[in-house]
Parts: sequence; C-alpha cells; structure tokens
Amino acid sequence: MKLAFAVTDWSTCGIMNPTDRYGPLPNDVNPLKRKCRLLQAWYRVDKLNETNCGPWRKGGRPVGSTLVDGERTGANFLSPAAFTYAREKAVEKGTNPDLTLDVYRLFNNMLSSMPMCFNLFSDFRERARSDCGTTCRVLAAMFAESPIAAIESVEVEMLPRPTERYIDDKTAFDAAVLFRDVSGHPGLASIETKYTDELGGNKARNEDRKFELALSLGLFTDDGLAWYRTHGFDQVARNLLLTFAYARVEGLHHAMNYVLGPAEDEEAPRAVESLRLRLAPAFRDRIMWLPLEHAIERGLSVADQFLADHLKRFHSRYLDFSQIEDLTRSVRSG
Repeated sequence: MKLAFAVTDWSTCGIMNPTDRYGPLPNDVNPLKRKCRLLQAWYRVDKLNETNCGPWRKGGRPVGSTLVDGERTGANFLSPAAFTYAREKAVEKGTNPDLTLDVYRLFNNMLSSMPMCFNLFSDFRERARSDCGTTCRVLAAMFAESPIAAIESVEVEMLPRPTERYIDDKTAFDAAVLFRDVSGHPGLASIETKYTDELGGNKARNEDRKFELALSLGLFTDDGLAWYRTHGFDQVARNLLLTFAYARVEGLHHAMNYVLGPAEDEEAPRAVESLRLRLAPAFRDRIMWLPLEHAIERGLSVADQFLADHLKRFHSRYLDFSQIEDLTRSVRSG
C-alpha cells in the first residue's frame, strides 16, 4: 500500500534563506540526517507554529530541530497518550537509577529516536486497553514474523529489572510488544527504533554475563564468538542478548528482535546483517531490519480509522520528505 500526501509548493513562499525561518541547520555529513533535520525544523515552524528553536542539548548551540519548553507544551508528541506516557517515564527515572533516559532530549529534541518511539507505540498501548482486538490485528501485521494472536502489553523504554537477572547492564528495549500466540504461549517482539541516531558501538559492561548467556544458548558461531571477545558487544548485539535473556527468565516461547528505521538508512541494516552472519544458523531469523515505511504500510493494510490516522500522522511527521522537496532544493542552492 503506497502512502500519498500533499506536497507544499515552496516556490510561492518567497523564502530567500530558509535558515532565517527554520533556525540553524547544521550541514550534517549524513544526507539522511540532513533531510530529517530539515523536515523536523519545517514541522516545528509550519505545523506546530513554534517560532523559536532551542539548543540540541542543555548548554549546547540552538538548532532548528529542537523545541523550547517541550516539557510543558508536549509539542514533541503526536498525541496526548504519547505525552502522558513520556511524562510517566520521566517521573520513573527519578526513582529508577537504572533507567538511562535523557529527559531534555525526550521532550525537546525532535530528531531523537526516543520521542519518535513514544510517538509510534504509545497510541497502540493506550488503544489496547479498550480495543485489544483491533490493536492486535495491526501490530500482528506490522510485526508479521512474530506469531501475535493476543496482546498482553505494549511498552516503551522497557528496562527489565533487576538487571542482574538478565544481562547485567542498563540496556533497555526501545519498545516491546508482549503477546500470546494462538495456543496461548507467551512471546516478545523487542524493538530498537532508529531515526538519525548512530547505533552505539561502545563496549558493554559486565561482559562475562553476556558470554555466559551466549554460550549456554549456542547463539554464535565460533568465529562470531571470537569476534565479540575481541570487539565486545555493541548496541545491536546487546539488544538481541537482552531479548533472549528476557525470554529465558520469563519462560517465553517466542522471542524476536526488530530494528526499525527509515528506509534510506544504510548503517542499521549493515549492522543487523553483520550480527546475523555471526549468529549460529538456528538464530539468524530471530533478528531483522524492518524499514519504518514498510511497518507502517503493513499496519495500514488492516488498520481501522483511528489507528490508520495515527500511522499517517507518524509518517507525515517523520518520513514524508515530499513535504519539503522545494525547501530542500532551496537549501542546496543556498
């Protein structure tokens, strides 16, 4: 199913210097990041009517893709459900030292994958409480590789605790769909979301626990295991390890890890494929790269009006670059 949205004709707007209207726009080396940053700056001004931009982090320089006072306004979120859930997590951070949540980034950085994740999944979480059947049908279509027949819960920034029961660090699921299959067996679809952020390549702490898990499962080939002994477990590997650790501790029958990002992203699919090649053959289909556009098209094919509207709003906010085609050309020519 193809998505079609209106294109803004910027040639009629009389814009001589787009940065005068949309704020500072760093010339990111990554072309996708440049497009996403411009889309978010445009969205801030022309959709949210937020004329002022803030620093990309506290004490940093202002950029067009950052809001001012988002903690109060909720402007970084597509729905009251997403804003409410984000505030709940911000409160939780105050009492949970293991939760690595940058509150300023969550509420103000429009380019961050963290608020994007809340914007995608919070409405599913809220809708599941009143209409579990429809929510299940849409999520089952979006994550078709998982045998989702009934939804138990939808979580964002899910950090299984106590951490020492799992992989003994502060790795969290960006999102998690906990479900049951047609036979009632429990399962997990764990989700890493990526917009323009780079996947973390830093070594994990407490790697002995992770190697113990990997060896007990027979997770990697010999060459793959040797590679991680030399280089350490990066973010994409830790997410998969946490998925399997959670499944083992909680007695789940199904565990699948998804990495979601824009279709134009080149880094994430490479990272996923590199990990897959290090996995033992029995585990190679337990992680997959899923472009956000494909996930949305899958969901739209079965969605009711409420969830279809939600998915279209999400697409427009993050992925519909046709809205800024003329503006992109203007920035290039400038």
